[in-house]
Amino acid sequence: MLCKEAIISPFPLSVACIGLGRIGAGIARNVQASGCRFIVYNRTPQKTQPFVASGAIAAASPREAAAGSDIVITCLMDDDSVLDNTQGEHGILAGMHAGAIHIGTSTISPRASTRLAELHACQGSQYVASPVAGRIDAAAAGKLIAFVAGKPAAIERSRPVMDRYAAKIVVLGEDPAAAASLKLVVNFFGVSLLELIGQAFVFAEKRGLPPELVGGMLKELLHHPAMPVYLDKIRTRSFDDDLGFTLDGGLKDVELMLEAAAEVHVPLPYASLVRDKCIAAQAYGMGQRDWSVLTEVTRINAGQKIESKTAAVPSEKPEKISSAEGRS
Repeated sequence: MLCKEAIISPFPLSVACIGLGRIGAGIARNVQASGCRFIVYNRTPQKTQPFVASGAIAAASPREAAAGSDIVITCLMDDDSVLDNTQGEHGILAGMHAGAIHIGTSTISPRASTRLAELHACQGSQYVASPVAGRIDAAAAGKLIAFVAGKPAAIERSRPVMDRYAAKIVVLGEDPAAAASLKLVVNFFGVSLLELIGQAFVFAEKRGLPPELVGGMLKELLHHPAMPVYLDKIRTRSFDDDLGFTLDGGLKDVELMLEAAAEVHVPLPYASLVRDKCIAAQAYGMGQRDWSVLTEVTRINAGQKIESKTAAVPSEKPEKISSAEGRS
């Protein structure tokens, strides 16, 4: 059995890593360090050389890598690259033996993840969706987060390998699309924060505030105890208990933000979006609820049913609530 502390048995599992980019190389180094029989393949052969120097076998194709492996790990760019390396005369499926497992660590679409599971089922092999989250340093340290879905037996067989590069394994059941979806939700949250931080810095700088001071305040805000409270309010849709700031009061502040930004010629697309959501929420009688209730407008626009204080919103998707949604 693979473990981080010890070399595995004299009859080791054979593992192949396909894709040795910045994250893939970190995954590969941690798996190789377990002492397993280790095979590597990369489109650019030079990237396999450090691993070969440490005892790995370099394969000439994904098929050759899979043919000698019990578990194949792919860490590739996108849907096309994963499917191209999986299918065809020289692909993983052409070399994989029955019962072998393909662990997919790439960020790909839910649709592609489902397709990979179908391809492996037809072949008699198994697919474990396991997209990972984390920076390059986390990959090198074996501290990635893996979002995992697949057949329970395949996940358990794969777990000792995943433990080599992941500090946390989140199992989501058997549907591979669920793992891909969660990774995209996490990335959406992350990239939205990046854009929000950028807008905040530009707004602050144009208002003459020191970036160092603003940066320190934003760091404190990200760790403020109110953040988990609001997250839970939105998750549970509890906008009337533990009322902090009303939507009506929040809209007043958002309008002040936009006015102050306009004075120094800074468009704030996020603030414009929030303003329009607040106005739409007011139209549904939500003005005296917690200001996080503005997020219910997204549910309305997605056709989900909500209950306002004054009226039930039908489950059928209505006319678009915020005509300026996404507009700066």
